[in-house]
Amino acid sequence: MQPRVLLVATLLVLLASARALEAEDAPLLGFMQGYMQQASKTAQDALTSMQESLVARQTMDWMTDGFSSLKDYWSTFKGTVSGFWDSTSESTPAPPSEAI
Repeated sequence: MQPRVLLVATLLVLLASARALEAEDAPLLGFMQGYMQQASKTAQDALTSMQESLVARQTMDWMTDGFSSLKDYWSTFKGTVSGFWDSTSESTPAPPSEAI
């Protein structure tokens, strides 16, 4: 036999055996693909859940900081108005009481 014919025959045998193995491994390949898709979906769900909880935490922190700042501003405003009110009430004399 010529070397080329022998090489072509060998390649055809290898190709045929690979096809036979592929046919036998088709259920295993389908199982592995299903498993990988399920694992990918689980990982994606976990990542989405983590991102949502991170956003919720950041929103909660933002709201807490906002309310804290508002409370501080209100205390400052109330202290200023209260101080102003006290100073004006001290400076105005009391109306004279009518003697009977």
